[in-house]
Amino acid sequence: MSFAVLDARETEDGVAITFITEKGLEPLEGTHQEVARLADVMRQVSALAAVNDEERVWLEDVIVGDAVVQLGINPHGQARVRILRP
Repeated sequence: MSFAVLDARETEDGVAITFITEKGLEPLEGTHQEVARLADVMRQVSALAAVNDEERVWLEDVIVGDAVVQLGINPHGQARVRILRP
């Protein structure tokens, strides 16, 4: 699934982000620390994806509020993401 940030705003408890994905809108809300970690991992995965030609693997799970955001790489320079909720 590909995704892009549609909206981000500060809340009383942290940060609310809305991603637009192939499945539609995906809202996430987490602490400042959780969202900062997600941003860091997204940058790292993006850099790895750019030099990847063959691997298809999940690299990291990041907890943001009640969701787990799985980030990884696909062949031919593509990143992958999956948002799981309980």
